Amino acid sequence: MVGVSTGLEPYFSFSYYRSGRLGKFIEVKADIVQEYLERNPEADPNNLPHWFVTAMDLTPEAHADVQCVIQRWIDSSISKTVNAPKGYSVEQVEKVYERLYRGGAKGGTVYVDGSRDTQVLTLKAEENKTEQLSIFDKDEKQPVVLVDTITDLRSTDVTIGSEVGNTCPVCRKGKVKEIGGCNTCTNCGAQLKCGL
Repeated sequence: MVGVSTGLEPYFSFSYYRSGRLGKFIEVKADIVQEYLERNPEADPNNLPHWFVTAMDLTPEAHADVQCVIQRWIDSSISKTVNAPKGYSVEQVEKVYERLYRGGAKGGTVYVDGSRDTQVLTLKAEENKTEQLSIFDKDEKQPVVLVDTITDLRSTDVTIGSEVGNTCPVCRKGKVKEIGGCNTCTNCGAQLKCGL
C-alpha cells in the first residue's frame, strides 16, 4: 500500500546495473530518488541528503548490527545480506559472522562484492575492477550493538530453544514453561510451541 518491501535490505545503490538473462547489463534507477527530486527541485542529485543510504555506503558491521537490532523483535530468522566490499578477507568475514552470533541473529549471509565470476548487481555496466575496500578503514573497531543485552552464549551452559526448561530464543531472558498447552516464555510471553 505504501510502496515498501517486506525486506530489511537498503537499496543496493540508487543507480546500478543488473545483468539480464542474455548477459547484458540493464541500468536500474531507484524511483525514490526521482520522486524526491521532483518534490525538491532545488536538490542536487549528486549530493543527496544523509538519509539516502545504500547498501554499499554501510560498513559490513553496520549491516550486521541492523539485522541484530531488528532480530530481537522477529521470532524467525531474517533474510538480510551483509554486503562487504571487494578484497574483504576470510578473517574479516569470520568476524562478521561472530558479530551476528553475539548480536543474537538466528542466521546470516555475507556477500563479498566480486567474489563470484559473475554477479547480478554491479555499480558499473562492466566488471567492477576498482578496490572498494578503501572506503572502510580496515583497522577501525566497530562496537557490537547488543553486547549489553545478549551475552556470548559459547561461554555458558544455557540451552536456548522452545522446549520446557530452555532459555527463550526471543528475549534470551525468560525460561520456557508449559502454560495453557503452549510452551511459553515467562519473560516476554512468546508462545514458542503449542501442543493444542
